[in-house]
Amino acid sequence: MKKPDMAGIKRDHIVRLAVIFYFIIYLVVGLSVYKDYGFSTDESAEWEESIVAYKYINRKVFHREVPELLNVADLEEFDHRYYGTAMQMPMVLVEDFFDFTLTTQQIFYMRHIFTFITCFIGYICFYFALKKIFGGRLPALAGVMIVSLYPRLFGYQFTDLKNLIFLALNMMVLLALVYVVEKENFLCIFLFGFAAALATNQRVMAVVFPAVLLGYWLVRDITDVIKRERGKKKIYLFGKYPVALIVYFGVWVLISPIAWMEGPLQTFINTFKGFSQYDWNGTMVFMGKLVTCEERPWYYLPVWFGLTIPVIYLVLFVIGHVALIYSLKKEENIWDNLIGKYKWLACSILLFWGIVGTVIILDSRIYVGWHHLYFVFMPFAVIVVYGLRFCASYINKTIVGGIFVLCLVGLSGWMIRNHPFQVVYFNPVGRYFAALFDRDEQRATSSVLLDWVLDHTEGKITVCGETDSRLLLSEEEKQRIEVVDKEEGEYWIDIYRNVIGNEPMHEGYEEVYASWVDGYKIGAVYQRIE
Repeated sequence: MKKPDMAGIKRDHIVRLAVIFYFIIYLVVGLSVYKDYGFSTDESAEWEESIVAYKYINRKVFHREVPELLNVADLEEFDHRYYGTAMQMPMVLVEDFFDFTLTTQQIFYMRHIFTFITCFIGYICFYFALKKIFGGRLPALAGVMIVSLYPRLFGYQFTDLKNLIFLALNMMVLLALVYVVEKENFLCIFLFGFAAALATNQRVMAVVFPAVLLGYWLVRDITDVIKRERGKKKIYLFGKYPVALIVYFGVWVLISPIAWMEGPLQTFINTFKGFSQYDWNGTMVFMGKLVTCEERPWYYLPVWFGLTIPVIYLVLFVIGHVALIYSLKKEENIWDNLIGKYKWLACSILLFWGIVGTVIILDSRIYVGWHHLYFVFMPFAVIVVYGLRFCASYINKTIVGGIFVLCLVGLSGWMIRNHPFQVVYFNPVGRYFAALFDRDEQRATSSVLLDWVLDHTEGKITVCGETDSRLLLSEEEKQRIEVVDKEEGEYWIDIYRNVIGNEPMHEGYEEVYASWVDGYKIGAVYQRIE
């Protein structure tokens, strides 16, 4: 009888403990620092959209009029009615429980916690998906660390309820996708349909996941039929397709109130059209020039990727592509291995370049950085892990693993030194050019600047500029601030949007405080000159 590999069992036990320890530490850190992050651009709009949808649901489903929402716009006349709000309903339910008496500070801190917890659950799902893909805990942990320790995502996961929750939902969909492909039973199909519908409600771009699943099924089924290898799974050959579509589309309709009003198909078409060419043509700083959204060059996204993604990630990302080509060349049957052994690497490459390529070709409205596409960081990370494993297998596991861990420690150190400004991360190359780009895309820095003004003044003050972050203040602090038109305030808060370089000029004001990161300025407070 073969003796058990005690060394292997012990090593596996240590890795399991390391995974648990990492998630516990990450959760504790997140719950400890969530109040350090400011109020970002879309938070008030997201809140309004969820309240409007909640009012409609109560009236339509429960025949209940909520007195506190009488002055809220009706969904039928609301301009942003196509925005999905399913993930926000639990938070509005909490507000309703307290008779809508929560302060704005309580509301938005609750939303920051909710966004972080959702992302945290997404990382757990990503871990189990990667564990299934790679067959081990170490590569799964590496993949989670790649995503969760990327500075920009770390900072955004507290304030960006739209894009970061969408990334988290994508990770949940990936887990369901892995299981439905590997197990192919109706329970997994239902779970996938539910997760994909929830992601599609959040952002219509998630329609790509059902397309990927059905496309893969079709390719594999045709291949298997040709080889006559379906055997006992023949029952699923035709039945699984309509089931997957019905569950996916049915759940999406169920959680999308606008579909009840305008009809499912018309709503889906209108939503897809509306967000594929979003009507925004504001200005932004790109490569030292002030350009409009329509003036963006085709290389807008590649430049942002190259300057804001850690260099080690980019190197391993390229190696991941090489790994697929090299591995397939060694196989006798390329096609069978492409849809078999290497299907998840091929799928990730297809997802990443398919989405990025579509955005470039269709000239979709991506603006002020690339936060709209943060969800592609999921397939990106899968490719990076493949690249890491490829290097470890052909060089030396200890050396490659050590270099990788040191890089992650360096990233973590950068985040600690620059807390809470992780959202403005540029890699070592990008830092030399950061002043030629927009920096604090979501205006989160304005909260830190407003806090500085409050801490260094007494009594009531007038403030102009970026002042939305006052919604995160206590009621007492709000009473101290009067928001006035530009050039009329005692203090002017500037977060360096549409600013080239480090020295914006405000006539009649002088700089009294500034936030700096790696030699580039991300925001400043200006005081009126007497």
